[in-house]
Amino acid sequence: MTTAAENRIVDVAVVAKPFLDDIKAFVDKEFPDGNSPKLVGILANEDPFAKMYAKWTRKACERVGLRYETIECKRTELEDKVYELNEDAEISGMMVYYPVFGTLPSFMAGVSMDSYISNCVDFKKDVEGMCFTYIQALYRNQRVMKNDKGRNVKSILPCTPLACVKILEHLQVFDSKEGLAGKTITVINRSQIVGHPLAAMLANDGAEVYSKDIDSMFLFKKDSKGRGRLYETEKNFKDVLKESDVVISGVPSKGYKVPVEDLSNNTVFLNVSSHENVDKEELFQKKKGITYVPKVGKVTVAMLQRNLIRLYNGYHKKE
Repeated sequence: MTTAAENRIVDVAVVAKPFLDDIKAFVDKEFPDGNSPKLVGILANEDPFAKMYAKWTRKACERVGLRYETIECKRTELEDKVYELNEDAEISGMMVYYPVFGTLPSFMAGVSMDSYISNCVDFKKDVEGMCFTYIQALYRNQRVMKNDKGRNVKSILPCTPLACVKILEHLQVFDSKEGLAGKTITVINRSQIVGHPLAAMLANDGAEVYSKDIDSMFLFKKDSKGRGRLYETEKNFKDVLKESDVVISGVPSKGYKVPVEDLSNNTVFLNVSSHENVDKEELFQKKKGITYVPKVGKVTVAMLQRNLIRLYNGYHKKE
């Protein structure tokens, strides 16, 4: 959609379509009997957004022929439910709809109960790529793993960060040879689900990434071993925004807006929050050459399904 000669709004359905077409073609060919890979989503909270996402996921899976089931349980039963599903041979992938315990500290291990639960999921079924095995691989820039038969399996990456990368590829922000080398990107909100892994992924591909949270800002960039690493920075947020080729904001607050006056012309702006983190009308009125992505959800679901197929082919396919 184009609102002015210089500015445009991106429909991410166009980005998601080739991935969904490939998934449907694979399912139709490999599972004519309908016994396709199965994804289970676990609901252990009363979050209306989580319940809505579960419904979207079911419909999206049905459209491409993948099996999906939502299982509900009390949050105090969640750990045992995860372990039970780890042993269920019918399931190729599972996901937990977070937050469950929110900011409550862990009663077992790790920073929080939610992070502890994510590490209870078997990496062979972790469709979200949030267990320690995949997070460690991400921060080491280890893109391939070995299965029990010694075969290469691509590492699973978190779905929303991966969706952002695929959108940037579609927008040709990536160079076919140099990746994101020479690009400056600001990621606002350093959550463990989106902001933190996204900054690492972008740095792994060569960008200088400023990771901004409520009370701090850090720089992610490649080290001498080719891994995205965290560095201190003395730059201020206002200047970093002006330098940025891409701004990605995921602040879960209706009241938060990125200051339009601090953005430069020709900026690519990705909104990964359920709220609009920038005043779109003001942005288009005051800046030129803006590429605005208001939502990434359809690509996120496509990446979820893509991860499920990778888990099935890598760890669950019977030969």
